[in-house]
Amino acid sequence: MESRAAEKRLIVVRVIVTAAFLACVLFIWHNSMENAEVSAGRSGRVTEVVNEVLDSMGREPVTEHFVRKSAHFSEYALEGVLTVLLFVVYYLKPAKSMWASALTGLVTATVDESIQFFSAGRAPGFLDVCIDMAGFICGMLFMFAVCRLIGKAPWKRWTKNRNRRKKSVR
Repeated sequence: MESRAAEKRLIVVRVIVTAAFLACVLFIWHNSMENAEVSAGRSGRVTEVVNEVLDSMGREPVTEHFVRKSAHFSEYALEGVLTVLLFVVYYLKPAKSMWASALTGLVTATVDESIQFFSAGRAPGFLDVCIDMAGFICGMLFMFAVCRLIGKAPWKRWTKNRNRRKKSVR
């Protein structure tokens, strides 16, 4: 009875993490499909809000360029976090599959910038891919640190449950 409940929880967690990962990637790619005018309008509104908050704190304003590049970094940092979670919930050791994880971010960033070839008034940029990958790697490293802080106990429990399920299937 307990293993069935654990199996159902695992399925729910896998669905949630997979859906969050896909939603993140689709959000990134959707933003790249917008034309320059729409994208600049949204960035301008976000910059205004950020500068209002900074002004209320007595801080210097930031440029729209800074906000845009911070958005790139942040989106990919979230994808890096979700990629590591994806590897964990499917029992893949993310640290041992670091290159596969990084390749996930590189593919997303390359497709992201390639989409901009087809968006009116936009152009892909190598610097953006570099910023994207920096964010992705920071997100991955953050999750590696979290996994390290949590310790090996959850990992051992997850793999033990996986091995138990494999034996019951045979």
